[in-house]
This record gives sequence, structure tokens and C-alpha cells, in this order.
Amino acid sequence: MKPDHKDGGQNQKREQDFYLGCLTKKWLIMLSTTVGLLILAIIIVPVVILTRPGTKAPVPLFPTDGDMLDFLVQSGEISEQDGLLATWFHRANSKEQMNMALASDVMILEADVTLEGYGTPDQNPVPIMAHPPDVYSDNTLDQWLDAVLDSRKGIKLDFKALDSVGFSLDLLKQKNSSRGINRPVWLNADILRGPNVPNFVSPVNGTRFLQLIQKTFPDVTLSPGWMVLYIPQIAIGTYSKEMVEHMYHLIKDVPQKVTFPVHALLVHRGWQHISWLLNQSPRFSLTLWQGSDHPTVRDLLFVRDNTQPAQVYYDIYEPTLTAFKEAARNRSGVRRFYPGGNLMDFLYPVHNWSSSFLTDVTQRSSLGVRWFSVADEAFLLARLSDEDGGMLVLHVVSDRNQPGVPVLGGSGTSSEPFTLQRVFELLGQRTDAPWGVYLRVHGHQLLEASLKLLQAAYSAEELYRPIWISMESSQSSYSTNDFVSTVEELFPYVTVVLAEQNWPPLIPASLTGLSQRLAVHLTAASLLKEPQELPSLKQRNQCDFVVEVDMEDTAETFRIMKKLMAQQGGKSKANLYMMTSK
Repeated sequence: MKPDHKDGGQNQKREQDFYLGCLTKKWLIMLSTTVGLLILAIIIVPVVILTRPGTKAPVPLFPTDGDMLDFLVQSGEISEQDGLLATWFHRANSKEQMNMALASDVMILEADVTLEGYGTPDQNPVPIMAHPPDVYSDNTLDQWLDAVLDSRKGIKLDFKALDSVGFSLDLLKQKNSSRGINRPVWLNADILRGPNVPNFVSPVNGTRFLQLIQKTFPDVTLSPGWMVLYIPQIAIGTYSKEMVEHMYHLIKDVPQKVTFPVHALLVHRGWQHISWLLNQSPRFSLTLWQGSDHPTVRDLLFVRDNTQPAQVYYDIYEPTLTAFKEAARNRSGVRRFYPGGNLMDFLYPVHNWSSSFLTDVTQRSSLGVRWFSVADEAFLLARLSDEDGGMLVLHVVSDRNQPGVPVLGGSGTSSEPFTLQRVFELLGQRTDAPWGVYLRVHGHQLLEASLKLLQAAYSAEELYRPIWISMESSQSSYSTNDFVSTVEELFPYVTVVLAEQNWPPLIPASLTGLSQRLAVHLTAASLLKEPQELPSLKQRNQCDFVVEVDMEDTAETFRIMKKLMAQQGGKSKANLYMMTSK
């Protein structure tokens, strides 16, 4: 009997309609679709929950001793490393103020730490968030850190008493170990008496403050400051050389980044010393702060004009902050250059200045700076119209007919003498001209008169260019001391120039401790012996060298100076200049 192929085909078809032994093709498709949708929902729903408004975004890893501007750029808060872009919230101490700060768009929270009941019989070893005279708070440092670490804000803690520092460092160390702080931590304390503060007021013990940090939680940025008393028209003294040097000696050997808080209303007049401190290390920065009185936008622009954007933070209140940002953004006026500043920074600014005289970066060598001796008004006016810029050399001598009146050497032979006062009048009319001035003064009486003219021009805001000054008759140790003290007394905002005949130069003790830049003026003869390297000037990392050369020695001197510059390899801040005798 033949098999029934028709029935067999139907049975085979029925067997093929079932999968996994019990599911038809239709049911299998429906089941697969359901499982796929379920898996997709498992993936999508948590993502939606985690990214909806009000939820906590994960904080990327970041070292607590990292750069604050790096953190803000990485967080997307700012687009470039510029301290002016960072924003602050002050005294975020109570839970109400802390929550207000966390809900705002500020980038850095500043809060004050003390001990519960500090200075009372009920004092407890519990760090709390309070500003003196308050010694109680609804917020402990422990609670404050837990709340802030759920945000993306930077942290600055101000310590008003040493007793709270150790307990707070232990807590920071614990938090960093258990959950990760993942943001820069700044630790501030006023460790020195500053401007106008009486001797009976005691700051935080700076040595102990730094020791505790190094021992317990060193991965921070230090913010050591001065106590300041400022009362308009009464207590207006600024930062002195002694204050700044004392601070430097306390922190010069610490490994951390350091930002110095300085009072915004006092910084301009103290710039001679503050700028010296800032230039001692690339790890140093400034944080400008204010009290109830507002600084002027002009003073803030002065700081901005003489620093790099990443060197200064501006913890300034409204409405001054907005006005300052607007002025800095739309900068079109003359740069308010500090006369004691670096000539190379004046001629070739590093940050964005719309100066028409800038040359290509490959040509920005100090050996390419041009030096011209000026003896008459016509020549000066011609130079001031030259946008390539350089240095104007003025030999200051006494007027033959009016002894003691400073005039330019070589003038007056066939016409009226070209007075130094007239020179400054012309310079004041061309504040935009990219020319520095080197005064080579012949005589102490003329030095005093020249410095008084400089002070008058500076007070009239007509002297925002580099000023170098030397005492040509300064040969003995006594006359050098006299020269320095006169400069300090009458107009200290200059580069002090020492005339020296030998290599390496012998720097008098009276010049090694200056806060001004120092330049050494050499003759080519001392260099033609092919010195092996630039001399090591201890604690003089703001030193320049200018070599005066006869025309016939120019090529050989240039070769030697290029060799000297190559030997430095970028390790030194010394600039080497070359000027011809004629």
C-alpha cells in the first residue's frame, strides 16, 4: 500500500507550526516583542529618572589639590581659564544660606568654620559653620560637606581660630576616603597682621596652621592671608614690603598651590610688593576680596592689565563685578601698565591685547628690542609715531643756565634745552605709544627732580609704560644705598638699573633685597670673554641684563648673547637686551 503523502504533509505542517514544543509562530513573535520592550524599558526608565530635573549627576573624579579653574572648565561652568569668570557665594554657613547657595548658579561656596561654643565653657570639639562672633549654628561641617558634595560647587573654608583646624582636616580626610570630595578644596586663614591692624590683635598661628595641613590633609590649595583693617580716609595704609616678605618666608617651601587673598581697595597702591610676591612662583595666584566698601573699576582694571587671566580671582560684589566684567570685555583704552613691570610683557603681551605693534611670536626675543637715545623733541616725536616700539634712552643732565633742572644730554647746543618735564608732557599725550623709557641720571640732585616728575606724571595717569632708572655716578657702596633709598622714597615704581663693568656682575647687598625689578647694564667688553652662563642671582628671578655695544662689536656680542639665552633653556626669567652706544 502506498503511503498517504497528503496526510503526511499536513502532519509535517502542523509540527512546523509549533516552536519550543508549545508556541505557534504568532505567539513566539508576540512573546519576543514583549520581552524586547521590557528590556528597553529597564534600560530607559533609570536613565530618565537619573536625568530628570532635580536629580544628582555623578561628579567626575578630580583631585582636591587640583586647580580651581581646571575644575570649572572640566565641569562646563566656564569656557577658559580666567579667574574673572569664577563666581562666589559668601558665608554659606547656616542651612538656609547653604541651600540658597546650592540652588544658585554660583560656582564656589565660601564658608566659615569654628568650634561649637568656641571660647565658652560649653565649647565642644565639633566643627560648625559660623562667622564670629557667632559660636553656634544649625549646621555642622559634617552636614555642610554632605550637602555640598552632592553638588558641583568648589569649596573654600575659612578658619577663624586654630582650634577648629585639626578636627576639620580629620573630617575632610574621612569624607575624601569614604565618598570622594572630587573638587578643589581651598583652606584659608589670616595668618599675619596686615594693613592698619594694631599689634594687640592676634592672627591665626601661621606656622601651626601650615603644619597641621601638611600632616593631616595636604592635598589642598592654601589661601594664607593678612588681617586687614580698612576705614575710608582713616585707615587706608596698604601692604608693606615687610608684610609681603614675611608671608613669602612662611610659605615659600610648601608644595601646594597658593592663592593670596588681598584687599581690593588696597592692592593698587601696594602693587610694588604684591606683584613681587605673585612673581615668586608659578604656583601663586591672588584672590581679590572686598568688605562693605567697593573698589573702583579702574583699580580692578589695573590689576587685570598687569596679570594673566589665570593668576587672579575676583571675589567682588555687585554691582561693581558686572561693571568690571563689562569694562574688561570691551577693553579698548590704553593698557594701564605698571611702570615697574616687565618690558617684554609691555611690548609683547601674552594675553589678548589689540596692540597694533605686536610682531609674530617667533620674533618676540628680547634681543630684538630696539633702543634709541633721545636728545631732541623732533626725534622723540618721530619715535612715538613708530608703532614697532622699543626703549627710549634719556641721558639726564643739568641745565647749564638753570642748575638742577633736568634736561636731555646733547640738547641745547643750538636751541633751547629739551627738558625732562617736556619729555613727560609729550609722552603723556601719546600714552598709546609702545615705548618704554630708560633714564640715565647724572647726579643725585637730578635724580630727585626726575623722580618727582615721574610721580607727577603717574598721578596724572600719564605714565603707563616701563620706566628704567640708573644713577650714572653711583660708584661707591654709599652712593648705591643713597640711590636706592631715594627711589624708594620718591617714586619706587621702576626697574632699578645697576651699571657694572665686570662679568659676572657683583650685586651690592642693597640691591639684592629689592622688590623692584633689577636690570644690570654691562659693556660689551665684559662679555667678549665668552662667559659660560648667566650668573646665579640668589632670590633675583626678576632680573634683566642689557649690554651696551659698539657698532663694530655688534655681531660678536649678539652671537654670545644668543648662546647665553640658549643655555637658560626657559629656566630663567632673565631677559637679555642689546643696545648700541650710538
